Amino acid sequence: MDSPADNRPRLHSLQGEPVPQAVQHGWTQLNQMPTGAQQGFVDLLTESLRGEEEAALAQSLAHFAERYGIEQEIAFAALKAVQFLLARAAALDLDPKRFGEDLQALAPDDTGGLRVIGSRYLPLKEQIRQGLLIQSLADHGKVLVGLDWRVDTLTASDRAVGLDSRVVFLTLRLQDADGTERTTVQLTPASVKMLQQFCRRFSDGG
Repeated sequence: MDSPADNRPRLHSLQGEPVPQAVQHGWTQLNQMPTGAQQGFVDLLTESLRGEEEAALAQSLAHFAERYGIEQEIAFAALKAVQFLLARAAALDLDPKRFGEDLQALAPDDTGGLRVIGSRYLPLKEQIRQGLLIQSLADHGKVLVGLDWRVDTLTASDRAVGLDSRVVFLTLRLQDADGTERTTVQLTPASVKMLQQFCRRFSDGG
């Protein structure tokens, strides 16, 4: 059961609302970890923000807990708390100063969490905001989030012989509100040139 709201810090990232007790608890767990574990926690956090598969993340969590002699429940509570704080701060595009004030308010006497998370806030925020951009677009259609390719040579078909043309197989990973799908297109040399012209037009130097 939550403690009275007036006893819990009110954070910039929550627009002045009191922090949930579970988040306060998770942040405390992070601050109580040994310094080495706090440093290793950053790798676990970064992996979780990349959207790794649940099974892979669970394995990484178990490995982290075993390596540093920490109960998995404690590591998980800390991970969920930091994810929550970063997500709220990133959604508001909170500046590092105000985010640092939030972390300080959560544990005025413990600076370990502030040091390892606060110092990495900007790249973590950018990573989260990129994901929010993709999610915002995916709510209304498909977004290109990745690609794979290979090159083959087409020598002949039932339509013609002696074609001897290089063909690029380009597989697009597209994300929308329902998930991710893969679509493969075939590019002839002329298609590749057309795509290059398009990319040059929208490149930073174009």
